[in-house]
Amino acid sequence: MCGAVRVLADRDVFDSGTIVTSALGGDMRVSLVSADPHTVVRQASRGGGENDGFVYFCRTLTGRARLTQDGDAVELRPGGIALFDTTRPHTLAMPDAFRMVTLRFPHRVVGLDPHHTRGLTAVPWACATGVGAIVSVVLAELGNHLDELSVTEADQLGNSILTMIRSLLADRLAQTSADPVAARQMLLARMQEFARDHLPDVSLSPAMLARQHNVSLRYVQVLFAEHGTSPARWIRDERLARCYAYLANPQYDHLTVTAIGERWGLCGASQISRLFREQYGSTPREFRKRR
Repeated sequence: MCGAVRVLADRDVFDSGTIVTSALGGDMRVSLVSADPHTVVRQASRGGGENDGFVYFCRTLTGRARLTQDGDAVELRPGGIALFDTTRPHTLAMPDAFRMVTLRFPHRVVGLDPHHTRGLTAVPWACATGVGAIVSVVLAELGNHLDELSVTEADQLGNSILTMIRSLLADRLAQTSADPVAARQMLLARMQEFARDHLPDVSLSPAMLARQHNVSLRYVQVLFAEHGTSPARWIRDERLARCYAYLANPQYDHLTVTAIGERWGLCGASQISRLFREQYGSTPREFRKRR
């Protein structure tokens, strides 16, 4: 679930454990973990880079958990949420039988690099008010109804949850960080969230991002360049990812490739086919046949 880890348990106490996992919006996965007391330890990686990992939000339903990472530690009780990053060592200890919901997503979907999560890991989040309270409730309900969601419902719900997660992270960064790099990360995340919400709009462009966020086009280009891409390429890749998800889902087989492309702001069958082949190695029609 969390990469290469060690699981420590007392054989006289640990009898059973289950993990039920489901895709949520393509880039995210949600899991319901039920188990007897044990400890999960992620040690320093011997290979790979900082990009080989994920961000996890945990929400306890029953029992307790103690999360330690980056020199901080937080104890979770039912209703509490906490974050850890699998690119770095961490320990998650459950001293009692427990049920927990975890939400896993890549760093890129929230516009953060792994080193910028250091101030966010293993610290308490306000879960009584605001967005934190909403996220806590939503994660609990996900755990209770995980096996009831259709693919379409999971995709739609995943997009809404991701918007809340981005808002929660942006608020925490704004409150706790005077780091100009983190501030740029937060601005980039907001631009990306705006762009994702407007992917079907064919007029979406780097210039529109600049106007909407009161910065110059050059500054928008710099922000995206810091992550090895350009705003135009990033928008194109997001649109192609949405097309890929639709083409991979039998629920949308009644839609033509052209209709799917237009749904996500890509016009013209030849353009869609060319871009899709460049990105995924086959045309949309070939991809559907293989699926």
